[in-house]
Amino acid sequence: MTCIPLKDINQGSYKTKICARLTRLSEFILDDKPEQIQRLDFVLLDVEGHAIEAQVPQQHISRFLSRLKEGTVYFVEFFQVVPCRTNYRAVSHTYMIKFTCHTRVTEFNAAPPTLPKYAYTLASFDTLRTRIDYTADMSDTIGRIVSVEPATTAYVKGLKKAIRHLYISDGRESIEVVLWSRQATEFPAEKIIELSKEKPIILLLLGIIAKSREGQLKIQGSMSCQYHINPAIPEAAALINKFTGFPHQVTWTGAATSSSSDIMTTSVTELAKLTNPHELYGNIYQVNVVLRTISPNQPWWYLGCILCRKRVFPEGETYRCPKCSGNKAEPMYRIVFIAADPDNFLEDNAPTIEITFFGNMGQELTGIPVLQLAAISEGNNVSIPPEITRLYSHKYTLAISVPFSSMQRENVSYQVKNIITTAGPVITTKTIYPATSGTGQQQTKPTQDTTRHLPVAETTKLDSNKEEGKVATPLPSPQRLQMETSSPTMKQTTSSEDDLAFSTEAGTSGKKQNEM
Repeated sequence: MTCIPLKDINQGSYKTKICARLTRLSEFILDDKPEQIQRLDFVLLDVEGHAIEAQVPQQHISRFLSRLKEGTVYFVEFFQVVPCRTNYRAVSHTYMIKFTCHTRVTEFNAAPPTLPKYAYTLASFDTLRTRIDYTADMSDTIGRIVSVEPATTAYVKGLKKAIRHLYISDGRESIEVVLWSRQATEFPAEKIIELSKEKPIILLLLGIIAKSREGQLKIQGSMSCQYHINPAIPEAAALINKFTGFPHQVTWTGAATSSSSDIMTTSVTELAKLTNPHELYGNIYQVNVVLRTISPNQPWWYLGCILCRKRVFPEGETYRCPKCSGNKAEPMYRIVFIAADPDNFLEDNAPTIEITFFGNMGQELTGIPVLQLAAISEGNNVSIPPEITRLYSHKYTLAISVPFSSMQRENVSYQVKNIITTAGPVITTKTIYPATSGTGQQQTKPTQDTTRHLPVAETTKLDSNKEEGKVATPLPSPQRLQMETSSPTMKQTTSSEDDLAFSTEAGTSGKKQNEM
């Protein structure tokens, strides 16, 4: 049987035979069923450079999973041809191939050397700007890696996922790239940084979605996203030549990991001595802490813009973001603790610092989505719920830094960039006097017996099953928000327009695939 080109595949091609390289193989998995593969997705590429999407349905995965290998060339026959997907298409073919139990796959060991290795159609950064939030087709692009951040975690629809940010350049500008899950954890950042000492490192990204944050283009990987380092394609060779002779060392940015030399190990006692945020900004500190109490008069969540995380303000029937003019908002964690060193946190005059768990860090700390906890608290963001107070006396190792907005504050305040380890509660019955600021200053000892104890950490957690049937409290209306933000308690937390309490440096969140 003679093989036909992929460009000629149509719904009458169920008796034809093709010869193609298998590329962009991925396993489609639902977030709520991570142990179960729903289907296999891949792209077939022929000698003429034409490509078509292909799929193995769930009922046939066991038949083909061990036989299909990325980059291998196969003869394929007896398959079904169906219309292409209506969204998140990897290639532009009108149809796609679906394997059946009768599909025959034979490896071709004498494939011609002219058969391409990668299936891609590159989009420039300018072209990607025209595709922001466009989901019918995924895009492919290329650029030199400029900087990379260590993988951290983010919560998406209440589920914890790995996330990594990096930046690539086309020679004119740099844009942000967001990788998720396995793409984030398996990205060879340390190796790339080492190799970049010798030559520019080019990144080919396949299966990406264009997004916008704070008016700036960014791209994020889909579940089927692939990346290739310095691929053997003409476009990569051209970029290497373009950047040769210019600085091309890839740098670390963001929260440090054990592989980064930028992190500074210190203690709360030492940090409490430092009072000038200008001298601290840009540093990342690893510190062991015990959470003593909540900083007084601080809301534990706020309504933030979904684009830039800035606090929104009511405007008619909706909201307005003062930074990016967005009008969509959602509750976001902003839990401000007073913390001390583990070895002296019981002392009345123990030095303390103020640390804030924003966004995803707040959810990682509590283990509860902010919308769920806000609903349980009936929208009250000033009264501290027991799901947060139970964290008093817990010990953590944190990576913290001073955010840009802290320079406007009289006292130094730190933001948590990463929860490195959790050691659990330090149980005690000793009486202490909770600190009231991040400067190590304590309350005046009362003359009456009004001392408070660090509460013993609760062992019970929120029963999610019991809460499933509970109707979530909707977001406050702009009118209600106006009432809340005009209250004396809330006014105490907004001493300046760019206050740390509503900084744009709160953690980012992603979207669920298929969007991801």
